[in-house]
Amino acid sequence: MGNVGLMYCSSMLAGNHDASQLPVIVLGGAGGRIKGGRVLDYKEKSERQMCRLYLSMMDKMNVRLPKFGDASKALEEV
Repeated sequence: MGNVGLMYCSSMLAGNHDASQLPVIVLGGAGGRIKGGRVLDYKEKSERQMCRLYLSMMDKMNVRLPKFGDASKALEEV
């Protein structure tokens, strides 16, 4: 998976239609641009926006946008 960065997610954690917790898995290292072997838990963090994750992933692919959806800042840990 040398240059692969694959994101897999679901629109809800459980079948009760609660979209406040979304499970996300990122596979591959995107050519060494994503550090693996970690669990990042944003459950109690105010900056947990999916669009911030999308900005982070795009940044790793050299796609730089000032904002995406409702986010204007990428997640620093990704």
